[in-house]
Amino acid sequence: MTRNLDLSNESNWELVFSLSIPATILSTNGSKNYYAQITPITPDITLDKPILAISINTTIPPERKWYYAGNVSRFANSSLGAVYIEDRKPLFLGRFNLVITDNSSNYQLEINLPKWFISCNLAIYQYEGDTSTLSQKDLDIIKAAVVSEAQ
Repeated sequence: MTRNLDLSNESNWELVFSLSIPATILSTNGSKNYYAQITPITPDITLDKPILAISINTTIPPERKWYYAGNVSRFANSSLGAVYIEDRKPLFLGRFNLVITDNSSNYQLEINLPKWFISCNLAIYQYEGDTSTLSQKDLDIIKAAVVSEAQ
């Protein structure tokens, strides 16, 4: 199934969640600061679209190169608690991480950051554009033609 998505069109994206966590210093020893570890982030939103873009940034110490920004998991709540829908997907710093799934039923996200993050800027965008597959579009055209012929 091929999807014809227009990911570069800004009007197809909606910001659904953003968060900024500043660095929290626990203690200082000489000139070295010790920071609190950031706990997993679970945005208090329920998503229902199959395509997301997640952007994560942090403060990178001088003379370091970091690319990995943790991972994201999708889960749904049930009477038995959280049920994870799929495997964790890696996230990368300084870019939009595209997350595409086939199942778009109501779900939530859990974002786990690396232990070395001392701050976090997070933005989650939901794709609002057309997500139907090319075969679905062809089928809709055929159905419309059959209905118009029958009338």
